Amino acid sequence: MKAFFLCICFVSSLCAQQVKVSGIVRDGATNEPLPLANVLVRGTTTGTTSNETGKFLLSLSPGEYELLVSFIGYKTETMPLSIKNNDIVLNVKLFPTDILLQEVTVYSTPTDKANETEVSSLSLQSKRISEITSVMSDVLRSVQALPGISANNEFSAKFNVRGGNYDENLVLVNGAQVYEPFHVKEAPNASIGIFNTDLIRKMDLSTGGFSARYGDRMSSVLNIEYREGNKEHYSGAATLSLTDLNAFVEGPLGQDGSFIIGGRKSYLEYVLSFLDVEKNAHPSFYDIQGVFTYTLTPKNKLQAEFIHAGDRFLLDPFSDLRGPYRFNTQFKNQLSTVFYNTTNYEEQNSRYFSNLFDVQSTNFLSGNALLKAELSYYDQLEEEYTFTFFDYVQDIRSDQTYFYKSRNEHLRKNDLRIKTLEGKTSLDIQLSPTYEIRTGFSYQNIAYTQTLFDRRMFTEAYNYERYPDTTLTQSLNADNTDEAIETRSFKLAGYIENIIQASDNLIFNIGGRIDYFDFNKDWNISPRISASYQTAFGTTLRAAWGFYYQSPIYRQLAYSVASDTNTHAQKAIHYILSAEHTFLFDPLNNNSLKIKIEGYYKRYDNLISSTQASSGRISYSRKNDATGWANGIDLYIVLNASQFYGWISYGLLHAKEDLNNDTIGEYARYTDQRHTFAFVGDVSLGARWSLNMRIYYGSGYAFTPYTSRYNSSAKRWEWILGSKNSAYLPAYNRVDVRLSKEFEIGSLAVLAFLDVNNLFNAKNIQSYRYRFNNNGSPYVEEVALWPIVPTLGMTIKF
Repeated sequence: MKAFFLCICFVSSLCAQQVKVSGIVRDGATNEPLPLANVLVRGTTTGTTSNETGKFLLSLSPGEYELLVSFIGYKTETMPLSIKNNDIVLNVKLFPTDILLQEVTVYSTPTDKANETEVSSLSLQSKRISEITSVMSDVLRSVQALPGISANNEFSAKFNVRGGNYDENLVLVNGAQVYEPFHVKEAPNASIGIFNTDLIRKMDLSTGGFSARYGDRMSSVLNIEYREGNKEHYSGAATLSLTDLNAFVEGPLGQDGSFIIGGRKSYLEYVLSFLDVEKNAHPSFYDIQGVFTYTLTPKNKLQAEFIHAGDRFLLDPFSDLRGPYRFNTQFKNQLSTVFYNTTNYEEQNSRYFSNLFDVQSTNFLSGNALLKAELSYYDQLEEEYTFTFFDYVQDIRSDQTYFYKSRNEHLRKNDLRIKTLEGKTSLDIQLSPTYEIRTGFSYQNIAYTQTLFDRRMFTEAYNYERYPDTTLTQSLNADNTDEAIETRSFKLAGYIENIIQASDNLIFNIGGRIDYFDFNKDWNISPRISASYQTAFGTTLRAAWGFYYQSPIYRQLAYSVASDTNTHAQKAIHYILSAEHTFLFDPLNNNSLKIKIEGYYKRYDNLISSTQASSGRISYSRKNDATGWANGIDLYIVLNASQFYGWISYGLLHAKEDLNNDTIGEYARYTDQRHTFAFVGDVSLGARWSLNMRIYYGSGYAFTPYTSRYNSSAKRWEWILGSKNSAYLPAYNRVDVRLSKEFEIGSLAVLAFLDVNNLFNAKNIQSYRYRFNNNGSPYVEEVALWPIVPTLGMTIKF
């Protein structure tokens, strides 16, 4: 009995010495809690997982321990513990391996400022999206201030990444691909993203070296993740500005569900009229989008999202008659009087729709395994009609009356419908705190229907050669099109990634993917590897290498039927090296300076060559007829100080292309711009006033010039096409400012703002048009971007 009593006392003594170790595990970038994170005592089987709010609890005896805290997709943190007699509360921050390896991220959920220092150079708060895009809040235009990005157009959501064309960028919403996600499609050099910034939780941008889960694009990945609605109460906001009306509402759906829905309607036609720009043009667009979420269990969640975007563009029939003009000259050895006039006519009617419906299932099979399944449907409609002509009429009067008439006519009708149905699944398994495998598979069915009539015709009539008989000639361009296509195809893809945390300072991602496109019978294998190492001095070194294939889009295919002789995938090989370091001035207040420099080289093979018209419209050769390369250095400096946050980005770029089987040699890609610079600064002025300034500079893109030549036999001037991309546009520069004030009206929070685009009214040249004046002499017309544009607006939260 005595022995039994001593045993009970011994056990009670051990229990009395147990110390509680509790805490919360959060995403180090977004500050959001991480449910089902694993907390393990190294060298033992003792451990637990965090609950749905990220909290965990362990009971340990006094001693020295190391905790391994891990979560799927995040770097495992090792935390030394010295336990005595007092309970311990931990605040654990885990950082996504994608960020640590390579990615640049823009987040829309504000983070805890005291814990931003580790990734501040990779994180831009998305509340700044509205501040760094002029006139309209636009996610796609906001990235133009980041390193490696160039656009040189404040009213275009299309951007180039490190010498690649804009169609080399992969755009995803919650993992579902969105094709041509732009409003104002009728204007090739002006566009606005269709995404509602109020619905965005985060946006990840990778400018190269991205991992194997992403495929079918050669330059970059932009992955936009929409957030879930508020599960506690109903709320929303409405923004009214001079250009559009934007609103959203969110709230709970029962105890386990939520919703968020946003909509936007533009009135750009009134802005153009106010600015006295293109008064006969009537562009308008709208979009509505939303996310519905339902939590089945703490480990299982269903999410449905939709995006519907519509555009309408009308260009009133417009006829510009100039003349008649007269001059005297010698014709057929006689003094003659020449009368002539010109007529320029244009009309356009276009309609566009885009629809995306997506359903996702997220399932934690355990604390170490995550299964996702997704089904998405995309539908795109384009209906375009354009008719233009230019007439030239000339009468020559001497002893006889001669005439010359010509018409240059362009008629284009395009009815396009693209539908895709895609299913994909992914499985991420954490086999140990330092080793994770990610796998995925997808199948996409594509239906493509197009009726395209595109005719350019030149007609001449004159009587001065066989007077009094009339000579009539007509010529059609060789690339005229009259076709009707209805076809189907499919794509298959699979990938695997191995995330290896070799030490606390060294992480690898070794993987690859395989893609198949039935339209050209292409099988492509893409090995990829990336690594991140943090030195003893706190400098982070990164490296990435990989193959990146891009299957041809509908405008690049040579044939409308499946064939192994059809246009094949383009290929790029990426080589990337970077270094990043943070200088902490005041850790308590998170005052810091972060510098990142990255060098890259891209080698292109099997390129589909293309040309860019002065309007910005791109035409493809529809065959793999070129190679190319791009290299450069990107510099990114972020300063976070008291009352100030801002950054500077600079890019040095060389981008070349070379047509196969020609004697021209290498020439600049039309995305080639030697220097790109951006500055963004946000200053708190006190009393809830803030000032934001943006400065942009681009040294100018390459373009193909024309030269004038007098045709003595036809007795008129002509424009002759020059060498491809042999000249550069003038430098682009712009300064924007935004002044905002927060206040309350009753119980409503209000933000009022004044935004001025192109503050100093700089004249930036978008392209050139080659014209003839009233005397038939050639001249160059500068196509300028918009002048100074002020915008007033107000956001009301309810």
